[in-house]
Amino acid sequence: MNKLITLMLAFGLNQAVAQSQTVIRANSPNAMILEGQDEVHAWRLTPEARPDVFTINKSPKGKLVRFCTDTDTLGIVLKPGQKHDFVVLYQGKDSCYTRLQSPSTPDYSKLRPEQHDTIPFVLTEFNNIKIQAILDGTDTLDLKFDSGTTGVLLTEEAIKTKTKLGKNTMEPVHSLQIGNLHWDKQGVYPVKLSGQGTDGRFGWDLFDGKILEIDYDNSRMVLHSRLPRKPKGYASFPIEYIHTLFCIQGELQLKDQKYGSRFLFDNGYQRTIMLDTLILQAQGYPRDLPLIKKTIMKTGQGKEIPVLTVNNEKLNFGPFTLPDVPAQVLATANPAGFRTHILGGEVLKRFNTFIDFRDNIVYLKPSRLYADPYTDAR
Repeated sequence: MNKLITLMLAFGLNQAVAQSQTVIRANSPNAMILEGQDEVHAWRLTPEARPDVFTINKSPKGKLVRFCTDTDTLGIVLKPGQKHDFVVLYQGKDSCYTRLQSPSTPDYSKLRPEQHDTIPFVLTEFNNIKIQAILDGTDTLDLKFDSGTTGVLLTEEAIKTKTKLGKNTMEPVHSLQIGNLHWDKQGVYPVKLSGQGTDGRFGWDLFDGKILEIDYDNSRMVLHSRLPRKPKGYASFPIEYIHTLFCIQGELQLKDQKYGSRFLFDNGYQRTIMLDTLILQAQGYPRDLPLIKKTIMKTGQGKEIPVLTVNNEKLNFGPFTLPDVPAQVLATANPAGFRTHILGGEVLKRFNTFIDFRDNIVYLKPSRLYADPYTDAR
């Protein structure tokens, strides 16, 4: 780029003054928005919009966001709930009023009386958390809770045979009921596949700002307006949000060598762990682990991906160690779209869990399923 304008807003800076002086230039209508180090978004300038708004993904702390045209770059740190307005002068004549904003996290901790809503579930043989839901007050569906996705997604078959939805399913006009919980203004997104025996899935963002308890011992989820107590015997893990998803830190271990990395918290992935080949290569992780089998995996869009299942000696999360975990290694790039291992349902069911979406912490404690045999064990 010919010119670099970097505006780092100190948290106490008078934003109104700073924003009134922010003008960058562009000759091309195509731009990019970069969140932190891992997230890149294509953007097209729209002079007609006043303003044209881009909302970054959830970030508990300040995040550096860069808006890049073909000539200039604007960099700004946004904290939750903050926004920054600026002008992109396109081809020297058209003013494109643009806003970058960070979403606020809802805070339910002061609700009185406190809310503790119980949602029974069935843990299927495929490690799916299956829950009954009602769409638009009439259509009863079996949905999978999928912590590795957002929104509400239904299979094309379920939309056709089990709902009264028309073609405009993605319009945010639908209601969803799960137990005593209600959500309005929901879009419904069609997908080809979901977990076996389910009509679709819903993601973690429906619980944003609350504390989700997943109790595998009693086959129930409980949604709390505030953490009911400090969980005893639980280990805590800070949440890292990236690409609308969330991760925690864990370790692979071979003999005395440990390989720490982020793990996408994804109980929608039915197996144990899926290892990112780029991370393995960068860390020098051995590639000659004992081979268990070769298979083909299908994504939610029906795409087939070759998978190798190998035996990993140890998987560590804080004080907890799982020995001889069958691990999946793809022959292609990681389907998550960014560098991360994937932590799936066959491991996650071994831990009773609190996910604090307000203070952004995951708490884990071994469940009654901790020592269950693995589907792909040697």
